[in-house]
Amino acid sequence: MGLTVKQIAARVGLPDRTVRYYDRIGLVSAAERTCAGYRLYGAAEEGRLRFIRHAKVLGFSLDEIRELMAAAEGGCGATIPELERLLDQKIAEVDAKIAEFVAFRDRLLEYRAGKRSSRQGCRCGQAFCACLDDVPEP
Repeated sequence: MGLTVKQIAARVGLPDRTVRYYDRIGLVSAAERTCAGYRLYGAAEEGRLRFIRHAKVLGFSLDEIRELMAAAEGGCGATIPELERLLDQKIAEVDAKIAEFVAFRDRLLEYRAGKRSSRQGCRCGQAFCACLDDVPEP
Protein backbone atom coordinates (compact mmCIF):
# COMPACT_ATOMS: atom_id res chain seq x y z
CA MET A 1 0.00 0.00 0.00
CA GLY A 2 1.33 3.43 -0.97
CA LEU A 3 1.31 6.78 0.74
CA THR A 4 -1.35 9.42 0.19
CA VAL A 5 -0.45 12.95 -0.89
CA LYS A 6 -0.69 14.16 2.70
CA GLN A 7 1.48 11.31 4.01
CA ILE A 8 4.21 11.58 1.40
CA ALA A 9 4.23 15.38 1.64
CA ALA A 10 4.84 15.12 5.39
CA ARG A 11 7.62 12.55 4.90
CA VAL A 12 9.54 14.62 2.33
CA GLY A 13 8.88 18.04 3.85
CA LEU A 14 6.74 19.58 1.11
CA PRO A 15 3.29 21.14 1.20
CA ASP A 16 0.47 18.90 -0.08
CA ARG A 17 -0.32 21.34 -2.88
CA THR A 18 3.29 21.19 -4.09
CA VAL A 19 3.15 17.38 -4.37
CA ARG A 20 -0.11 17.67 -6.32
CA TYR A 21 1.47 20.31 -8.58
CA TYR A 22 4.53 18.17 -9.26
CA ASP A 23 2.19 15.31 -10.10
CA ARG A 24 0.14 17.52 -12.41
CA ILE A 25 3.24 18.69 -14.35
CA GLY A 26 4.69 15.19 -14.54
CA LEU A 27 7.72 15.42 -12.23
CA VAL A 28 6.25 12.55 -10.20
CA SER A 29 3.27 10.33 -10.73
CA ALA A 30 1.19 8.29 -8.36
CA ALA A 31 2.01 4.60 -8.53
CA GLU A 32 -1.67 3.79 -8.07
CA ARG A 33 -5.00 5.18 -6.92
CA THR A 34 -7.47 4.03 -4.32
CA CYS A 35 -11.05 3.14 -5.20
CA ALA A 36 -11.98 6.64 -4.04
CA GLY A 37 -9.43 8.15 -6.44
CA TYR A 38 -6.77 9.15 -3.92
CA ARG A 39 -3.25 9.14 -5.31
CA LEU A 40 -0.89 6.62 -3.72
CA TYR A 41 2.87 7.06 -3.96
CA GLY A 42 5.60 4.48 -3.52
CA ALA A 43 9.25 4.58 -2.46
CA ALA A 44 10.44 5.68 -5.92
CA GLU A 45 8.16 8.73 -5.89
CA GLU A 46 9.27 9.55 -2.37
CA GLY A 47 12.87 9.49 -3.59
CA ARG A 48 11.98 11.68 -6.57
CA LEU A 49 10.24 14.22 -4.31
CA ARG A 50 13.27 14.38 -2.01
CA PHE A 51 15.50 14.81 -5.07
CA ILE A 52 13.29 17.67 -6.32
CA ARG A 53 13.19 19.35 -2.90
CA HIS A 54 16.99 19.23 -2.61
CA ALA A 55 17.43 20.52 -6.17
CA LYS A 56 15.10 23.44 -5.35
CA VAL A 57 17.29 24.26 -2.32
CA LEU A 58 20.20 24.60 -4.77
CA GLY A 59 18.16 27.12 -6.75
CA PHE A 60 17.38 24.97 -9.78
CA SER A 61 14.29 25.77 -11.83
CA LEU A 62 11.73 23.08 -12.55
CA ASP A 63 13.05 22.83 -16.11
CA GLU A 64 16.59 22.32 -14.80
CA ILE A 65 15.28 19.75 -12.33
CA ARG A 66 13.56 17.94 -15.18
CA GLU A 67 16.91 17.75 -17.01
CA LEU A 68 18.66 16.52 -13.88
CA MET A 69 15.97 13.93 -13.23
CA ALA A 70 16.30 12.64 -16.78
CA ALA A 71 20.02 12.21 -16.18
CA ALA A 72 19.33 10.55 -12.81
CA GLU A 73 17.41 7.81 -14.61
CA GLY A 74 20.85 6.65 -15.81
CA GLY A 75 22.27 6.49 -12.29
CA CYS A 76 24.95 8.52 -10.55
CA GLY A 77 27.36 8.15 -13.46
CA ALA A 78 25.00 10.17 -15.63
CA THR A 79 23.74 12.45 -12.86
CA ILE A 80 27.06 13.84 -11.62
CA PRO A 81 28.21 15.38 -14.94
CA GLU A 82 24.78 16.94 -15.48
CA LEU A 83 24.74 18.21 -11.89
CA GLU A 84 28.20 19.74 -12.33
CA ARG A 85 27.12 21.40 -15.58
CA LEU A 86 24.01 22.86 -13.93
CA LEU A 87 25.96 23.96 -10.85
CA ASP A 88 28.56 25.71 -13.02
CA GLN A 89 25.75 27.44 -14.90
CA LYS A 90 24.05 28.48 -11.64
CA ILE A 91 27.34 29.76 -10.17
CA ALA A 92 27.93 31.86 -13.32
CA GLU A 93 24.41 33.29 -12.99
CA VAL A 94 25.01 34.16 -9.34
CA ASP A 95 28.38 35.76 -10.18
CA ALA A 96 26.68 37.88 -12.85
CA LYS A 97 23.97 38.95 -10.39
CA ILE A 98 26.58 39.85 -7.79
CA ALA A 99 28.40 42.00 -10.36
CA GLU A 100 25.12 43.71 -11.23
CA PHE A 101 24.38 44.40 -7.56
CA VAL A 102 27.88 45.73 -6.91
CA ALA A 103 27.60 48.07 -9.91
CA PHE A 104 24.14 49.18 -8.74
CA ARG A 105 25.44 49.78 -5.21
CA ASP A 106 28.32 51.82 -6.61
CA ARG A 107 25.87 53.96 -8.63
CA LEU A 108 23.77 54.55 -5.49
CA LEU A 109 26.84 55.54 -3.45
CA GLU A 110 28.07 57.84 -6.19
CA TYR A 111 24.69 59.52 -6.54
CA ARG A 112 24.32 59.85 -2.76
CA ALA A 113 27.78 61.42 -2.48
CA GLY A 114 26.83 63.96 -5.16
CA LYS A 115 23.58 64.77 -3.38
CA ARG A 116 25.37 65.24 -0.08
CA SER A 117 27.63 67.91 -1.59
CA SER A 118 24.66 69.82 -3.01
CA ARG A 119 22.35 69.86 0.03
CA GLN A 120 21.28 73.45 -0.08
CA GLY A 121 17.63 72.57 -0.28
CA CYS A 122 15.44 72.05 -3.25
CA ARG A 123 15.02 75.24 -5.25
CA CYS A 124 13.74 73.62 -8.35
CA GLY A 125 10.60 75.71 -8.83
CA GLN A 126 8.82 72.81 -10.46
CA ALA A 127 5.18 71.84 -9.98
CA PHE A 128 6.50 68.69 -8.30
CA CYS A 129 9.83 68.05 -6.64
CA ALA A 130 12.61 67.60 -9.20
CA CYS A 131 15.24 66.35 -6.77
CA LEU A 132 15.66 63.16 -8.79
CA ASP A 133 15.92 64.83 -12.17
CA ASP A 134 19.70 64.50 -12.06
CA VAL A 135 19.65 60.70 -11.73
CA PRO A 136 21.84 59.30 -14.51
CA GLU A 137 20.36 56.68 -16.80
CA PRO A 138 21.91 53.21 -16.45
